[in-house]
Amino acid sequence: MPVHVSRRSATLLGFVFAGAVASPALVRGEDTAPVQQQEPVLDTIVVEGVRAKVEGAGVVLTVPVDPLEATDLADLLSTLPGVQVRSSGGLGSYSEASLRGSSGRQVRILLDGLPLDVGGGEATSLSLVNPLLLEEVKVYQGRVPVSLGSGLAGSIDLRTRRQLAEPLVGTLGLGTLGERQASAGAQLSEDVQLLGGYQHADNDFRYANAFKPFDPDDPERKDKEKRRNAGTEQTYGLLRYHGPLVFTLHGVDDEQELPTRLNRDTTRTELRTRSLGASVTTPAESAWQASLSHRYTAERYRDPDSELGLGGAQDTRQQSRATRLAVGHDVGPAFDQLRIEHQEFRTRDAIGDTSGPSARRLSIGNGIETGWGSLWRFDASLNAAWSNDESQTQEDKYWQVEPALGLTRAVGVCIAAANVGHRKRLPTFFERYGDRGLFRGNPTLDPERSAYADAGARCAMESWVRHAQLTVFGQDLRDAISPTFTAQGVGRSINTDKAEIFGVEMAVGGGAEAWSWDLSGTWQHTEDRSDTRATRGNALPGRFENQLNARLERRLAGLTFFYAFRFESGQYYDSAQLLRADVMRRHDVGVRGALRRLGWSLQWLNVGDDNFEQFNGFPTPGERVRFSLTWPETRRPASIPDSRSTP
Repeated sequence: MPVHVSRRSATLLGFVFAGAVASPALVRGEDTAPVQQQEPVLDTIVVEGVRAKVEGAGVVLTVPVDPLEATDLADLLSTLPGVQVRSSGGLGSYSEASLRGSSGRQVRILLDGLPLDVGGGEATSLSLVNPLLLEEVKVYQGRVPVSLGSGLAGSIDLRTRRQLAEPLVGTLGLGTLGERQASAGAQLSEDVQLLGGYQHADNDFRYANAFKPFDPDDPERKDKEKRRNAGTEQTYGLLRYHGPLVFTLHGVDDEQELPTRLNRDTTRTELRTRSLGASVTTPAESAWQASLSHRYTAERYRDPDSELGLGGAQDTRQQSRATRLAVGHDVGPAFDQLRIEHQEFRTRDAIGDTSGPSARRLSIGNGIETGWGSLWRFDASLNAAWSNDESQTQEDKYWQVEPALGLTRAVGVCIAAANVGHRKRLPTFFERYGDRGLFRGNPTLDPERSAYADAGARCAMESWVRHAQLTVFGQDLRDAISPTFTAQGVGRSINTDKAEIFGVEMAVGGGAEAWSWDLSGTWQHTEDRSDTRATRGNALPGRFENQLNARLERRLAGLTFFYAFRFESGQYYDSAQLLRADVMRRHDVGVRGALRRLGWSLQWLNVGDDNFEQFNGFPTPGERVRFSLTWPETRRPASIPDSRSTP
């Protein structure tokens, strides 16, 4: 299948790919392992930082989950370079992650390597997986192993614990805005593990509501009021048996009240999501890598007074089923995997007892990847898939051919790496048929295509600067699917004929004695290159232009104090660039310690008490205070361990 890339984009991506590979000594700045010159074979390279590690030729961030701090998955991911998280406000509310200027639906979320598809598409709310279930999160930006599959921009793999630290473990969290969290786990035997938990939040934070009715005593609408009808509640659990085969059950029951812009006391809009997933896989050490998974999700969206702008009272029931079979095996120097996936999506209007949109998708694909070379390490992969989409009104068949090539070169204490590839993404059912009463469907959407490249270097040193990372990336998008919002806050996905994204990611960190620090940032440029006069040359909606994260820690008398800063700017809600998001400047401080093996932390978040909007018209909480306990205590490394090279 031909890959359509504009001349301007081909020049950009070619320069990105070739520049760092041909002259890797010019690139001194990502995060890597020092490689001894007498070790000519380069296979897996890992460098660990205080908060993350980067491995392999692709840009892969592996972040350990700290139960004393990571009470919210959205907060955990938002500190990473190139990752943008948008939330509709408060603990447990809808949130999504995007990578390198992508939209949230261009990123696939996985749980232990298996797709976590819910609600009729690949987009998954981060709030549906509690981080207290997890040991680490792996973020694949750009290139993704064929065993995982990917969205258009990459994948996020949520990894649960293989073994609990103690026969019984637990975490308790309390905070302002009615936040309550509790989780517990039991290692019932060497092979059986059970975890579960509960969380609740009122999310009744105070904010200045620019959409409230005119008040002569507050003509500029600057007085703050409490957020109403924004509470969330969730129960979740995971059961695993690890024997000759690995059996896993994961369930979640999630309830969200959905506030409106007018913030009325009488609003009764709500969404309930129940999801149950089951999987059986071969152990990681098996010669044959096989998995069979199925996930059933039921959602009920109620808007009895038609307050969210789509017109008419709603009581919509949505059901989705996703089944996936994958079988992989080493074939000589290559790994080959066959995949079969089936998704089904049905809706029903309970008020009129009538059927709504329904659709199904069957996909059959094969992926193969291999690597060769010593001083110069080459990696190549090819994914090919055939899909058939059916709905009441149309049937579409698609071919997806996705090649990728990577190149790695050791240069002293650095590794220079580059990747280039092409991917295609089909519209999700939500994008075509509507999303939970908050998003209008667009059944005429075409698949979007992306030619992508990245290049840079990752270095590990032995000084007060311990690790450094610099990556240049670019994407040429065709028929890009972008969410856009009306002035009433109603969303709809549209195709943008041509779009370009390019930018730079950086991360640097280190420490000395009792101090440690991390600094990361992203600058990215997104541009609509279509022929539509009203939008040509504008930024793609929902993407930031600048992002900066900083963190400073100090250990003193058995305690660890921290300060963190987060900055984002340059985001628009709409394609015409009439609705601009405010700049985010967030400051967090906290302290943690331990009483014997009982760990504790106290955090004061968003000290400036600013209500940033990440979705159009939906504010996020101002200042919050959280107190957490965990048994047993888990400490992050105080310094960066030695880098490793595995031949």
